[in-house]
Amino acid sequence: MNPLAATRFAANLMVAAFGIGLLVIYVSRGGISADLVLWLGGFAILGGVAQFAASILFPHSIQPAWDEMAVASHRGAYQFGYWCAVLAFWMLFFLTQYFEMSLEAALFSLGVLLICAPSIWMAVATLRERA
Repeated sequence: MNPLAATRFAANLMVAAFGIGLLVIYVSRGGISADLVLWLGGFAILGGVAQFAASILFPHSIQPAWDEMAVASHRGAYQFGYWCAVLAFWMLFFLTQYFEMSLEAALFSLGVLLICAPSIWMAVATLRERA
């Protein structure tokens, strides 16, 4: 497997798993510390740095890792993230207005979704051999 593609997959999987874990912790405990949210951002940055390092260490892996299918999946990941955020915004708006969801929970959920949706798309695309 291509080292850059493997690093990209691991980074996306790590961000997605940690984000989903944060949501589970938030729902089960009714709250979460700000430190854990910073860890999610740190994992996202670490994933980018790891991909950069992999491209420096294995320069021959850059072009095969970014073929037309991977670029299309990357574009699709951002489109998926955008539409998830738009739909989640409206869903969370109604949950906070007409049900018992707090604004804190809504904003936390939306923030995690904004970070994790593209990573989930790319991880699934990699598993389907589309990235």
